[in-house]
Amino acid sequence: MHYGAVTSWVHAPATDAPAETPEEQPGVLIVDDVEANLIALRSLLEGERCHVTSASSGEDALRLLLRKTFAVILLDVEMPGMDGHEVARLARMSQATRDIPIIFLTASLDADEHVGRAYGSGAVDFLLKPLDAHVLRSKVRVFLELYRGRQRLAEANRELADKNRELRAFAEAEANIASSLRQANGEIQAAYRELQAAQAQLVQSAKMASLGELVAGVAHEINNPLAFVMSHLETISKSLEMLRPEAPASGSPQAEEQWRRVSARLGQSRSGLERIRDLVLKLRTFSRLDEGERKRVSISECIDSVVTILAHRLNERARLELDLSPPDLLDCYPSLLNQVLLNLVANSIDAIDAAQGLGTVRISAGAGAEGRTFVITVADSGCGIPPESRDRVLEPFFTTKPVGQGTGLGLSIAFSIVKKHEGTLELSDAPGGGTIATITLPLSRD
Repeated sequence: MHYGAVTSWVHAPATDAPAETPEEQPGVLIVDDVEANLIALRSLLEGERCHVTSASSGEDALRLLLRKTFAVILLDVEMPGMDGHEVARLARMSQATRDIPIIFLTASLDADEHVGRAYGSGAVDFLLKPLDAHVLRSKVRVFLELYRGRQRLAEANRELADKNRELRAFAEAEANIASSLRQANGEIQAAYRELQAAQAQLVQSAKMASLGELVAGVAHEINNPLAFVMSHLETISKSLEMLRPEAPASGSPQAEEQWRRVSARLGQSRSGLERIRDLVLKLRTFSRLDEGERKRVSISECIDSVVTILAHRLNERARLELDLSPPDLLDCYPSLLNQVLLNLVANSIDAIDAAQGLGTVRISAGAGAEGRTFVITVADSGCGIPPESRDRVLEPFFTTKPVGQGTGLGLSIAFSIVKKHEGTLELSDAPGGGTIATITLPLSRD
């Protein structure tokens, strides 16, 4: 349909806006079956900063709608074939084109009928021919600005989504960093605890080495005069036996009493010297200064040396019970294993309250159930381990003893030494009260 004298229309000035490239300008689709009308409409919209696309039929318009996006459609109602109402109806059925504003154009005299059908088909506005140029431009300009606003809003949403993704990535990175810091902090704390335990063990080892050197020096200094005295004591005893026939008559009670007392004193002196010799020997066995490497040793000797070292404390608080069964030889680090036994027996003695009478310390040693392990247990009838402290007693510097009476290193060092032997150390409640410390070691390194 013709629009009338289009050349008499006056172009309204374009609004100020940021410069857009032709590709960036919103599109306007004009649909009319008359070529002159398409030319007139294109000329009319030249100053509206839009890209105009024309279609001469409803079918052409639908094909264009499938390929491009438009800000508004100027659609002629009366066209041969597919009219404007059918085009609008089909456009509203597509998800991609259902929201494009449609302005119907018609020269029909029956305006009311066309207006009703137009809005029923999905049109947003309706203009009668001949068209008012100013009104047409104003309506098109509104939809162009609405389109630009939607585009800006979509761009802002995309930027917001990008920012949200960046923030989420940054938050995840911060969380990962925090997790790494927590992990590193935990590793540092674990390393610090291991360092403390190692340092404590080194200090204890240094003490044991000093004890070994002291014992070795004392043994060297004592053994020579001890051997000299014992040798002369034996000579005196033999000489007295030789003089026995020449002694005063046995009928003299005073002489007999003197002779008996001398013999008794000699026997007591010999017994005391032998005890000194055994004590020095057991001290050397405990220190194991010359046994820094792994070797097979007698467990009964180890236990005997530990009991000798702690005899003065043990006799005051507890009765000692020993249950030693084969095998007696064990592949271990002798001096380190002695430290473990010393710490466990000392803890058992400390756990017994002397005010309540003599307690019991029981030491057992022998092969495990399957014969592949060696099991040593130290049990006492003391106060036991409080339940709240059960999980911490093996930590370095943790102690339940009063301040000044314990360093909290004994069990920690014992645990480290047993672990070095590829064994286990477990603490459990003893029947009737007290604690059982169980050491399980492999019988051989194989």
